[in-house]
Amino acid sequence: MSKARNLTSDRSILVGMLLILIVLSALALSACGATSPDVEPTDEPTTEEFTFENEESRQAFAYFNELLKIPRGSHNEQAVSDFLVSFGKDLGLEVVQDESLNVVIRKPGSEGREDEEPIILQAHMDMVCEKNEDVVHDFLVDPIIPIIEGGWITADGTTLGADNGAGLSIIMAALASDTLSHPPIEALFTTNEEDGMDGAAHFDAANLKGRRLINMDSETEGTFCISSASAIRVTAVVPIVKEAAPAGLATYKLDVKGLLGGHSGVDINRGRANANIVLARVLYALGDINLVSFEGGSAENAIPRESHATVMFSEVDRSAFEEAIDQQVSELKAAYPDDAGLQVTLTPTDAADQAMSSELSSRIINAIADMPNGMYTMSPSIADLVQTSSNLGVIEMDGDEITLVMKLRSSSDEDGEALKDLIVAHAQSDGAKTEVEYQYPSWEFREVSPLRDHIQEVYLDLYGTESKTEAVHAGLETAFFAQKMPDADLISIGMDVFDVHTPDERMDLSSYDRTGAFLFRILETM
Repeated sequence: MSKARNLTSDRSILVGMLLILIVLSALALSACGATSPDVEPTDEPTTEEFTFENEESRQAFAYFNELLKIPRGSHNEQAVSDFLVSFGKDLGLEVVQDESLNVVIRKPGSEGREDEEPIILQAHMDMVCEKNEDVVHDFLVDPIIPIIEGGWITADGTTLGADNGAGLSIIMAALASDTLSHPPIEALFTTNEEDGMDGAAHFDAANLKGRRLINMDSETEGTFCISSASAIRVTAVVPIVKEAAPAGLATYKLDVKGLLGGHSGVDINRGRANANIVLARVLYALGDINLVSFEGGSAENAIPRESHATVMFSEVDRSAFEEAIDQQVSELKAAYPDDAGLQVTLTPTDAADQAMSSELSSRIINAIADMPNGMYTMSPSIADLVQTSSNLGVIEMDGDEITLVMKLRSSSDEDGEALKDLIVAHAQSDGAKTEVEYQYPSWEFREVSPLRDHIQEVYLDLYGTESKTEAVHAGLETAFFAQKMPDADLISIGMDVFDVHTPDERMDLSSYDRTGAFLFRILETM
């Protein structure tokens, strides 16, 4: 007995020592960067769990995650439109898809409410496609990768598409619910809102029976939109001539990056720098250069965050140019304190064979730097509302021409026309051919709105606080529906979504949770 116990004890000691050695070896391998061959590496960021208090919002968020998997940039909505058609048909509901890929899904009123006046719930299916320069992402095929942290959802270096996938997903949950008490629902999902509102513009409103419409495209919880601005696109094409590059000049790439950017309507009054204007002003400060290329911005409705130029100048001027750039950066950061991340870099690059003359370069740079941009006038009747503005959103160079695309917004037709005429005159004075496109009308405030009154009452009852109403310096599809259905009662609601149209776009999930419950309560109490 005693000998057997000693042998067992010895074996236990040996096994324990062996286990210690195995653990120490594993730790050493880990410190050296070794990985288990059984673990598949992944580039997808990890996300936290978020617990929804409301079942309707939990279901809506499941639909939102499905939308993230479907590429749906403006003009690329076939897949998401078909997805919504299948969604409606799978629920056994009436579905209509028109030539513009707009989708209408009709759900009969719940028991006892079949004969009530229908309610139109509306959202757009497309999104703005913006990404950070160092992010590899193809918006035509790649899904959006979500990150959830601290109760917020954002994307991995790209726009999230909560504008307007968040509102769309909540409407989907209302359509799918078998417990919600509601009047007949006409869910309208439109296309290409972000690049001209073509879906709403071409939609035949005769296909709708309802005359009460709730748009789900606002981005501040508890603040309901009751008026919006019109938009005009001005495109200026400037002819350019390139010559053989002068001998003895070095070629450099000049990059502006690190700006906040933002929505060209909602954020135009926040004092944010426009990368295209910044780059032109930096180039102006450099003086005598030869311009090879100038490109910046990716969407007319987004304040440009990055802009790039290729230039040629004498190598002996480099130190003076670097000092001028540093001086410009210092002045620009003082002028735009929120854009503290502004960077302007000068980097040697491959020699260019051709470049514009210094005279033509100066004319192009001056035309860009002096282009009317930002706030033009404030509303005389609504406090703190920008009435008219412009945004030099995109600059592209192709062959023998450079194209400038500007978006003008105004809640005053007279003011908007005046700014349009000013920009056209400025562009034409520099030899540009201009094209003017009226994109969408304004939505005028109406004093009487039973729908607005009801929604405000529900909000007060649900949260115990007063809601707010606002006019926005941005476009909403409600403007087209107000035009097509003059007798309709319209309002726009939503949840807290910040920095839309930028890779910093993020949504407050608690706000999303409450907004789902809020819409369901509105429908229940109509």
